[in-house]
Amino acid sequence: MVSRLAELFVEAVKNNSQGEVAILFSGGLDSTAIASVARQFTNPLLITAGVEGSSDLESARKIAKELALPHKEVVLTEEEIIKVYKKCYKIRRGDLLKVELMVPVFSCCREAARAGKWRILTGSGAEELFIGYDRYFRYRGKRLEKLLEREIEKLPLGDCEAQDLVAKNFGMRAAYPFLYPPFMREVLATPLSERLGTREHKKPLLRKIALELGVPKDAIDRRKKAMQYGSGVHKILLRNIRAIEEELAMKEELRRRKFEGKMTERKAHG
Repeated sequence: MVSRLAELFVEAVKNNSQGEVAILFSGGLDSTAIASVARQFTNPLLITAGVEGSSDLESARKIAKELALPHKEVVLTEEEIIKVYKKCYKIRRGDLLKVELMVPVFSCCREAARAGKWRILTGSGAEELFIGYDRYFRYRGKRLEKLLEREIEKLPLGDCEAQDLVAKNFGMRAAYPFLYPPFMREVLATPLSERLGTREHKKPLLRKIALELGVPKDAIDRRKKAMQYGSGVHKILLRNIRAIEEELAMKEELRRRKFEGKMTERKAHG
C-alpha cells in the first residue's frame, strides 16, 4: 500500500514539474515531500516567507541545504506583512483567518515571478487527506469520514482558489500534487485507521510514504505548524487587525460613496 502511494505521488509531482518550477517551502513534511520528488525531474526553487527567527525560515534553511536545492528566503517585516495583507484582501476578501493565509503565498509567488518561475507547487490537500488538523480529532468513524469528504470537496473554492488568485496576480499557475486524482483516490480508499494518528503524531501514513521517498528525517519528524503560524504572520496581524480593518472599511465606504455619486450624476444627465 505505502509503495503504491509513493509511486502515485512521484507521478503526481512529475506531472507538475515541467518548466520553471518553484515550491512554497516551509521545511515541513508536505512541502519537503514535494521537493524531494521534484528534484528528480527539475531544479526547483524553494521559497520560504516568514519573519526573522520564525520556525518556517529556520527549518526550511536546514532542509533546503540537506536537499541541495536553491532556496530563497523572504524575510517579512511588520510593515511588509500589513502591506501585503491589504493587497491580498483586494484579491480575495474575507476575515483575518482567510486572508492571512494568503500573505506568505503572495510573498513567495512574487519572489518566484521575479526569478522567472511560472509554476508554484504547494502542499494544499495534505491536511485533509491525511488528517492533519487538530479539529479533526473531535470526530470519529463515519462522522470524521464525512467531514473529510466535505472539506476535500470545498478545497477548489477554498484554499486552492485563494492560492490560484494570488498566483494569477503574478502571471503564475499554482499546482497541487496532493490533489492529483489517482493519488487522492488511493489515499481515500485506505482505511481511516491507517490514516488517523494522534494529536501528538499526526499523518502517520504520509510519514510512511515520505520515508519510502527518502524525505529527510528532520522534515518527517517536524510537527505541523499552519503557514500563518510557522511564518510568524498571524501574531503580527493579530495585534494590528483592528486598525487594518478600520482602514479597509473606510476605503470601502469612500468607494461606495464615489460610485453612488457617479450614478446620481448619470441619472441627472440621463
